[in-house]
Amino acid sequence: MNRFENILLAKASVISIAAIVVLTALAAFGQPAGGRGLSVVVEGLHSPRGLAFGPGNILYAAEAGDEDNPGSIIEIRNSMSQHATYRTIITGAATAGDEGEFIGLSGISVLGRGANQGIYAIFGLAPQIAGEPFGSLIRVGKDGATSTLANVGAADFDWTAANPDPKEPLPDSNPYGVLAIPGHIYVANAGANTLDEVLADGSVRQIAYFPDEIIRDAIPTCVAQGPDGFLYVGTLALVDSFVIGPSAKVWRLDPSQADLAHPENSPKTLWASGLWPINGCTFGPDGNFYASQLFTVDFFADPHGDVVEIPFADPGTHNFLTGGALTYAGGVAVAPNGDVFVADGTFAVPNGRILRIAH
Repeated sequence: MNRFENILLAKASVISIAAIVVLTALAAFGQPAGGRGLSVVVEGLHSPRGLAFGPGNILYAAEAGDEDNPGSIIEIRNSMSQHATYRTIITGAATAGDEGEFIGLSGISVLGRGANQGIYAIFGLAPQIAGEPFGSLIRVGKDGATSTLANVGAADFDWTAANPDPKEPLPDSNPYGVLAIPGHIYVANAGANTLDEVLADGSVRQIAYFPDEIIRDAIPTCVAQGPDGFLYVGTLALVDSFVIGPSAKVWRLDPSQADLAHPENSPKTLWASGLWPINGCTFGPDGNFYASQLFTVDFFADPHGDVVEIPFADPGTHNFLTGGALTYAGGVAVAPNGDVFVADGTFAVPNGRILRIAH
């Protein structure tokens, strides 16, 4: 597995000399202007990834971990104030990688209240990392008890073996984003290029496949439910964004119309495009779409991660919220009061943080 595969969701990617030369020109796209006030909520984290709010305005965060620290899930209270506190819900979660490139816990979602509350989190998986828990969807109960619901990574690895893509060296699988809503659990698989549903019996079905970009594959990384009840899936579009410029997309689909026999034919519409690589997404109480962008200028020389806000009624408008003040953003959540929270330092940064962007 090469450097770019581990850095960016274990996707097969060999960057040519020509592509590297093109990277030096990416600054021509400019650094996003503007930005709201930023404040640090929690720091000293290890590859922070997914964020999600639960009942009581409690913020939960997944850490993939690093060479010295296992993965974990933390609970952050009073995140909208200047006096946030946090505690670890689970620790010792598996992680793999080196040189700042780690695979472990990534997406996270919270569903239910009280004794029925569950924290749903997904482990990433690359084919070279076999066995539990990599690729597994887990549920953490209110009491901290953890159970494995399904190995989505293994199921999609098998599915891609049976459904090869000419642009992608398959089979491949790297489940990354998760969304738990009443009656449904969805997983975006960055390696398989699928949106999956995990059923109550632990079976996994592929409900959509996302088409290749001009150069390489789409790499879906997150899924969110919009105010219209439809699902919105953000993509990384890594290689195309390196070479061509911002190529990530947001797709809109109705899972009830999925073609389960041929997920590539499941109806979907392109909702937003021309974005830098997306690795986390959600909708806010204002009904707008928010996405964390891994980088927005030059990944190698001067990375500037950001959060983009897209008005639901005007998906052609892209508002950058931090002015490119982040370094390798990795997950986003919006509080009931409209404050935006983002995981920063998700890759190769010793001091990962959760930041608050004031409403």
